[in-house]
Amino acid sequence: MKTIKDLLVAMINATLILVAICLFFLWRLSDTAERVVARFAQNLQIVQPLATKVDGLRNEVANLRSDLAGISLDNSALTTQAAEVLQTRANALQLELEGINSSLVRLADTPENLMQSALDDVATRVSGRIGSVANCYALDSSPNASAPTN
Repeated sequence: MKTIKDLLVAMINATLILVAICLFFLWRLSDTAERVVARFAQNLQIVQPLATKVDGLRNEVANLRSDLAGISLDNSALTTQAAEVLQTRANALQLELEGINSSLVRLADTPENLMQSALDDVATRVSGRIGSVANCYALDSSPNASAPTN
């Protein structure tokens, strides 16, 4: 009867140790997840000023176009070829700004993509750490442990 009691106590102790290890890993995982969420929120705060800057640049391009149109009509010193070159550069700038703006809009509309990639990164890190812990083993302290095996 004492053997069964000792066996039950040992099983309870082992279970409690496993629960403690699992709680430790969950604590570490929640800490990592909190850091990822904080970094994600910080990244979204960075995107907002960029969107504002893109809107400002778009307004500047529109003003540049109107100024170019006014200059080409008022000043005969500005040749048609120079006006076309400037207009081409303004068009290229406008296309680039539209590309940046569409990327920002897509990013703002689908923040779950950023969150999913962040969560995938966390899952990869956690699985790597758990794998490294699983590969740990106790050294064999028997006298034959240091002898090479053939």
